Amino acid sequence: MVDQLYPTLKEWLAEHISELDAIVFDIDGVLRVNDNAAPGAQALLETFRKKSFPFYLLTNDGDHSTEEKAAILNHSGIPVQPDEIVSCADGLLDLFKDIPLSNTPFFIMGNLGNPCFAQKAGLHTTRALEEMDQCQGIIVGERGYDWETTITAAVNFFIKHPEAPLIVPNPDEYYPGSTGALCIGAGGVARFITRILKTYGMTIAPAYLGKPFSPIFRRTHRLLEKKWGKSVALDRILMVGDYIHSDIKGAKNFGCRSALVLTGVTTQEMLVQSEILPDMVFERLG
Repeated sequence: MVDQLYPTLKEWLAEHISELDAIVFDIDGVLRVNDNAAPGAQALLETFRKKSFPFYLLTNDGDHSTEEKAAILNHSGIPVQPDEIVSCADGLLDLFKDIPLSNTPFFIMGNLGNPCFAQKAGLHTTRALEEMDQCQGIIVGERGYDWETTITAAVNFFIKHPEAPLIVPNPDEYYPGSTGALCIGAGGVARFITRILKTYGMTIAPAYLGKPFSPIFRRTHRLLEKKWGKSVALDRILMVGDYIHSDIKGAKNFGCRSALVLTGVTTQEMLVQSEILPDMVFERLG
């Protein structure tokens, strides 16, 4: 059971902020709705800044660098700095932090931000299909590529190199586009590849980096403790999101408190039917 349905997060925080040491927000569907700032979003973030209250913005958007995402938010009326954003693709920094890197490139399917998250992590990369067979693994980005040709090449790559990693910053199978229509996410592409390989008789386990998987939460927790200057208990971090199977599931699995806002993907009808339940539900931010 959900503890309670509140009108706004702002009202709840006015009475309960002492229960928290930090707060993390999903971006699209929470702070930014239909390409515009959600009512109350700017005021909430400004309040946190004035009070030096630790917060971060989390996103499964591996299509845009944190610089690009900050620019999008600023254009939407939400002043944000790139270092206030943690992207699913930031997990590449941690994934290879303790592993000596070779000069062998990773093949990147589609977009992975500008500047590129993989290159930011120190990886050598290529998007040339004729070079895929000489790569040490594949990273699934978003959009902007010939799906049929690239997916076919990727399937055959893993048949030849079953030990190679399949890295997926954004685990989402779909996401809402700017027109409201659904777009196929990197997670959907990765699962399509693994499904074909399973039918062929091979099992490939992708490395997912974004919500609801732990890498993005683990990195955010580490950054929060650095900003706070001390240990931060997971149950004193509130994750505010709009998607049950990404934001809420991820927060609960990692041990954080969770709050759902009904301004994005999840409706009240979907919530009633869900086995994954947030600690709180808000109609909107403020």
